[in-house]
Amino acid sequence: MKSMKTISIFKTNENIFFMTCFITSMEKNKNGIKLMLVNGETISIKDYGYYSLSEAEGDLGRERIANNYKRFVSELSQMSEETITSLMP
Repeated sequence: MKSMKTISIFKTNENIFFMTCFITSMEKNKNGIKLMLVNGETISIKDYGYYSLSEAEGDLGRERIANNYKRFVSELSQMSEETITSLMP
């Protein structure tokens, strides 16, 4: 099983992140960062300020990160955690 990480990416000179996602790997290069998402897709991001990366250890850590993400999205969107769970793959 691949390790899962959560990355939050912030704009330059701002303390508010503009993107948070689950990734399996990250590669930094001169053009920015390349992220491999949990669903297998790859995205590249340039012109970011900084990022915060946390890694889950094993299935328990993956579940903890997913539950925290559900609560976070629930708070932002004012939707119930059950609705968020039903929308996740």
